[in-house]
Amino acid sequence: MSRLKTHYDPFGNPNDEYSWSDYGYCGTYISDGNSSGYRPSVTCKKCKKIFEKADAEVAIARLNELKDMQSFVDFMNDSKKK
Repeated sequence: MSRLKTHYDPFGNPNDEYSWSDYGYCGTYISDGNSSGYRPSVTCKKCKKIFEKADAEVAIARLNELKDMQSFVDFMNDSKKK
């Protein structure tokens, strides 16, 4: 009996069943329970090799989210002034 490898999914949220990705960073389809955003629990060798690349992409995505949120806040503040 083989165990499923655990793939890296830094966007997954254990408190939200809809936030999980369809594919791990290595390109493998993720089925229920075989992904994690917690690095020490990842067992896929391909995912482990690209931790830094994946984390850099996550940082860019998070920064873009923050910029979008700030743009919305600025818009709302400007509309209140009028």
